[in-house]
Amino acid sequence: MNIEFESSFKPIKSQEVETFEETYNITFPNDYKNFLLYHNGGKTIRRRFETQDKTITTSIMLFLPLSKETENNLENYYKKYTIEKIIPSNFLPIGVDPADSLICLSINGKDQGIVYFCDMDYFEEDNELKQEFIKFVSPSFSEFVNSLFLPD
Repeated sequence: MNIEFESSFKPIKSQEVETFEETYNITFPNDYKNFLLYHNGGKTIRRRFETQDKTITTSIMLFLPLSKETENNLENYYKKYTIEKIIPSNFLPIGVDPADSLICLSINGKDQGIVYFCDMDYFEEDNELKQEFIKFVSPSFSEFVNSLFLPD
């Protein structure tokens, strides 16, 4: 995975990853787990991406850290969006774009490891995000990171 950061968070230990996984009964894909251990989120230099159908081009403004240095962390987003059933139950929000839409990683099921864009502009309160506003981005976290680009 080739990635450079403009800013990042304090390093974490594998025990913190394991505790999160055990607490929520989930398993991170290995490439994402390694990303957390080596980088723990932050703002990357290359951050633009497109959905696979090319209907949306946006940026990942922040890869959510596992640590609690900021309110914008994995646990808070997981509780707010996944546990509250706003997004599918197998999605882990891993980042946000400039309009507060979510970049999510499928953490189980037949699409485990796939990265999706959840367009929160279309979310209606007291309702879950409709499938039509969830777009396929990349078949894996590593491929997603490697496909990030700079704006023209």
